Amino acid sequence: MLQKAYFSLFLIVLIVLTNCGPKTKIAMDWTNPDYGNVRFNKVVAIAMSQDQIIRRIAEDEFVAKLPKGTEGVASYTIIPAEKRDDVEAVKAILKEANIDGAAVFSLVSEDMKLEFNRGTPYYNFWGYYGWAYPTVHGSSYLMTEMVVRIYSAVYEVEDATLVWSALSETTDQASTQKIIDDVVRLVIRSMTSKGMVK
Repeated sequence: MLQKAYFSLFLIVLIVLTNCGPKTKIAMDWTNPDYGNVRFNKVVAIAMSQDQIIRRIAEDEFVAKLPKGTEGVASYTIIPAEKRDDVEAVKAILKEANIDGAAVFSLVSEDMKLEFNRGTPYYNFWGYYGWAYPTVHGSSYLMTEMVVRIYSAVYEVEDATLVWSALSETTDQASTQKIIDDVVRLVIRSMTSKGMVK
């Protein structure tokens, strides 16, 4: 009896830990096969957003999470707002700042995804009928969840080469701050594993 109680407690803890896990993942990524190994010394973070608060939060988060061996710069600290659309001006600013890498983030989409709640598989008709009939009239039968997709790209600045890119997906009702934290963490983890930063 005690063994069953321990097993039940273990299952509950496992379910809770699974549901508390990160909801952000890299859905797909690409590494430039022709570029070889690259190691950046100074990386600028550029969040492509009209919302200045989100832009600053994202860029600051990236800079704060970079490994200590790589210097990070938030683009809002060196690129004036009135010059952001001027490509030649931005080129000159990055060159003067000795920046050799750029990590760019942009929101791709925010969609509502509809999911069908199948519930427990019932192999007995009446068992299924007893579950399904009242459920189809409730909100738990068809569920919606927000899916936020963010495109991240890392460039070598001098020759403007795309080194690595990824599309991330967040599928919970997380706050903007949480989404930014998760995406930045995953991007820097990938950059570190590929030797781009350390």
